Parts: sequence; C-alpha cells; structure tokens
Amino acid sequence: MKKIFIILISIFLLVLDNSLLPNYQIMGSYPSLLFIFAIAYSIVCGKNEAVFIGVISGILQDIYFVKGFGINSLSNLLLCFLAAKIGENILKGNKIVPVLSTLVLSIIKGFFVAIILRLFNQSINYSATILAACYNSIIMIVVYNIVLATCDKYMDNDRWRFK
Repeated sequence: MKKIFIILISIFLLVLDNSLLPNYQIMGSYPSLLFIFAIAYSIVCGKNEAVFIGVISGILQDIYFVKGFGINSLSNLLLCFLAAKIGENILKGNKIVPVLSTLVLSIIKGFFVAIILRLFNQSINYSATILAACYNSIIMIVVYNIVLATCDKYMDNDRWRFK
C-alpha cells in the first residue's frame, strides 16, 4: 500500500512539474518537485526505498524527456541511492544537509544529463541547470519538512518496538 501511495504522489508531482511549474520559471529554469521529493524521501527512508523512488521518479521523468529516454532513470536511481547514504549519516532533524545535498545532487544530475546528451549531439543550457539546482534547494526547505513529518507519522519510520 505504501508503494502505491508513493507512486500516486510521484504521478501528481510529475503533473505539477509539467503543467504548473513552467509558469513560474526564472530565466528559463524551474524546479522539479518530483526530483526534490525523491531526494527528500531517499534521505529520510533509506536505501531500499531510495532505489524504489529513484526508479519510479526516473521513469516518470523520462516519459516527458524524448531526447534521451533512460537518462533520468539511471541518474535518479544513482542520486537517490547517494542521498540515502547521506541520510544514514545525518540527524533527520538537520535541514541544512538535505538542502545542500539537493543543490549538489541537482548540479550533478544536470551535468550527467548534459554529458550523456552531448554524446548524442544534443545541447543543454548549463546556467539554467545551475539556476534550477538553486531553485530545487530552496524548495527542499519546505519539502523536506513535509516528507520528514509524514514519514515519521504514517510510515513507522524509526519507531521503537518493545516486546
């Protein structure tokens, strides 16, 4: 049931990413709520969930990425796994590390996609990539709090069980 709920949230965020957020662009770049959610969820929930959300978010992003199908799937899988490793080593209440992690991981994703697209003679705007990474990190401040509160309350994450 939890995985279906995560898939539904991801689909909803994909719809927002492709319909609403382009209206709020700054200098040609806008954030990816789906990627931000995937990173936040990976940091909070660990490696197994990170692989799942990385694959799901990547496949959903690839639906609208005609130039290089599969690039988002691979990059999201690897970056969500890396985010889960980062999440293992921080206190969950610490908000600075997830925000900075989102900034760095967004830049890594942008350059990874740019390198792969360059192999196929496609180009990408590097300044828009960096601006989108900054935009993602600002929105992560709010998204991380929501994901952390939701996972702690509804998904039995890090609960003590006495028998």
